[in-house]
Amino acid sequence: MIHVIDSSKCTGCGTCFKTCGLDVFRLDTNQPTLSPCAAACPAGTDMRACNYLLQQGKREEAAQKILEKNPFPAITGRVCPHTCEAECSRARVDSAVNINALEQYLGDFTLNDLPEKPAVRHVHKVAVAGSGPAGLSCAWYLAMAGHPVTVFEALPEPGGMLRWGIPAYRLPTAVVEAQIARLRSLGVNFVCNTTIGDNGDISLEELKKRGFKAVCLAVGASVSRRAGIAGEELPGVFHGLEFLRAARANRDDTPGDIPGFPRGGRVVVIGGGDVAVDAAITAGKLGASEVTMICLEQKDAMPAFRHNVEDAEREGVSILAGWGPAKVLEGEGRTSGLRIRRCLRVWDEEHRFSPEFEETDVRDVPADAVIFAIGQAGDLSFFPTLEKASPTRLAVDSATMNTSVWNVFAAGDAVTGPASVIKAVRAGREAAVSMARLLMGAHLHSEREETRPLAENLPGEGIRPAPRQERTLIEAEGFAENRRGFDDIDAFSESMRCMTCGARARVAFRDDCMTCFFCELNCPSGAINVHPFKERLPLTLESNIGGF
Repeated sequence: MIHVIDSSKCTGCGTCFKTCGLDVFRLDTNQPTLSPCAAACPAGTDMRACNYLLQQGKREEAAQKILEKNPFPAITGRVCPHTCEAECSRARVDSAVNINALEQYLGDFTLNDLPEKPAVRHVHKVAVAGSGPAGLSCAWYLAMAGHPVTVFEALPEPGGMLRWGIPAYRLPTAVVEAQIARLRSLGVNFVCNTTIGDNGDISLEELKKRGFKAVCLAVGASVSRRAGIAGEELPGVFHGLEFLRAARANRDDTPGDIPGFPRGGRVVVIGGGDVAVDAAITAGKLGASEVTMICLEQKDAMPAFRHNVEDAEREGVSILAGWGPAKVLEGEGRTSGLRIRRCLRVWDEEHRFSPEFEETDVRDVPADAVIFAIGQAGDLSFFPTLEKASPTRLAVDSATMNTSVWNVFAAGDAVTGPASVIKAVRAGREAAVSMARLLMGAHLHSEREETRPLAENLPGEGIRPAPRQERTLIEAEGFAENRRGFDDIDAFSESMRCMTCGARARVAFRDDCMTCFFCELNCPSGAINVHPFKERLPLTLESNIGGF
């Protein structure tokens, strides 16, 4: 019989639960401390609880748990930079849990299940401008709370950067459209080809007249920055976001025809971020014979996520690091190449962007097309009366997402500048909470999401190594998705690697214990003590003879 679990020693690693043949143990994952992965996730996704539910075979419950903080796991499971894995305690044993793949697995499990429409509990209409990750997140949580929601989108189809800015091989159109269908099922109304703002189709004042009591501006950072160098206006010069948008013009993931793009020609992409990587891979898939990325940073300092850079190299993209553009060369009325100069420094002593070049160390790179992907910004000319944090970012209260106008909120890249999808999802959720409170007359700042400390006594010592499951790279034609997600066996195997950091073990079915000592012998922290007897002998006539 199990005598005691010493809670001061227990790390919640789950070894007892995983190894007990009689299913005596359970874990309590709802704790006052956060696991390292949850603390590192911008949305606060509780993967500790999700993985424990998967370990029990409770796939439906795990999927519902992840939706509490992230309504789009099928999307983020494909495009999230998964900073959570960098903090995973499992890395001290062998390698981090493949949280990103598990997130995609849970997202795909519910992706095509249309949720039941919540009861409309509030009469006031709310508007969301922009249908990227921040706008869709805001719309989701408002609809779930029972508000009538209308999303306005400037482009012909909803999805924002998810639909138009991320290539289909990373995020298939079918996934985005399935997510939009789930929002429609909640009662969210989408109005496309409509811009919001003073210079747009509907002004903020007009929205008010139409009965919308609160607005969230999630207009993103949808304009590519210009380099401002000679020859940038030549035919054959493209800019990152607009190039990617043109490539995704068709609904079936067949690339649209981009006027002036030289299929079979040499392409140079300027930039070292993720948009530049996507533009380079897209150019290759569109038929470029040779693609070269040129960036200011050294290769190990490129701002693009490492796994995206590896994808580019796998697709045959060459990377020329430590160089910057000087001018676009002209030949026969269009671009014929790019003159570059060696970059000596990208940032100054105060870490401000201030590149310094060796003007005498230059070279010419032949090219039939040049794509500038050096950053993007929001077009805030539509909102002249709102306070700005910078020429390209709206000023908001960091806790409530409220702008300088009391019933107008903002979230996503229009506030932060270009950031990850998961950060935009979190911002949209916070804006939705504030909008709902405003409409109910509640205080916007009170009782915001609590901050919990990180768990201190983390597992790792004595845990047995187990191989990490990876998604399979597949040979895909054109823009088809190039990774195969987990099946049930992959997901279960990988979830079992999770050490549920900061959880606590408990004896749930003590009478089932057969005193095999296996849990005590295998507990890495020595927290379990097993009594050598299963139970006391029953009080029978024979055992009590002479006992009176």
